[in-house]
Amino acid sequence: MIRFENVMKRYSAKDRPALDGVSLEIERGEFVFVVGASGSGKSTLMSLITHEQVASSGEILVAGRELRRLPNRKVPALRREIGTVFQDFRLLPGKTVEQNVAFALQVLGRPRHVVKQLVPETLELVGLEGKEKRLPHELSGGEQQRVAIARAVVKKPAILLADEPTGNLDPTISREIVSVLERINRTGTTLVVATHDNGIVDTFRKRVIELDEGRVVRDQARGGYAQSA
Repeated sequence: MIRFENVMKRYSAKDRPALDGVSLEIERGEFVFVVGASGSGKSTLMSLITHEQVASSGEILVAGRELRRLPNRKVPALRREIGTVFQDFRLLPGKTVEQNVAFALQVLGRPRHVVKQLVPETLELVGLEGKEKRLPHELSGGEQQRVAIARAVVKKPAILLADEPTGNLDPTISREIVSVLERINRTGTTLVVATHDNGIVDTFRKRVIELDEGRVVRDQARGGYAQSA
């Protein structure tokens, strides 16, 4: 599903590479935490997967596409297969919960009957039944993040990337949000979660890929935030 082969990303000739010799493979349907200190390369890794950045060298394959050779005209099709969730929610403040989620399908030109079917199904999946008519400011932070997740997955992406999805949430709500992500993963969606949140990594015990100064220093099945003794 996602494969990096000796990938290097350098933003300028003067600075050290943001990623340096990264090789990894994430299979279809996996749930992976990517951890590491600020500046370790987590955000660069995520932006390479979505083709917002292009590798300086090495090979990247995502959903069967070799990204360094991907023509610009085919980038939108790639991104339709990838959902993204961020720390800051990025909801449309003047639209209700259901309108925020529906918008993700409307920009893709999906028919109205498809929108009417998928939006309620997705809101139920993330636990927002009964909140359809609420505006973002009427929701808690955890509820807003659930809307953001629903908006990302309503188009049925093969891959969901979550960049610090619990960064603004307290520990209890953070665990609830990762439980939602786990539920989505069980539907077959591949999950990649970049995080500083040691609590959720230690609680959920998924595969952990740790970066340090742009290099993979640990790739552990059922790992915690820190290397086990």
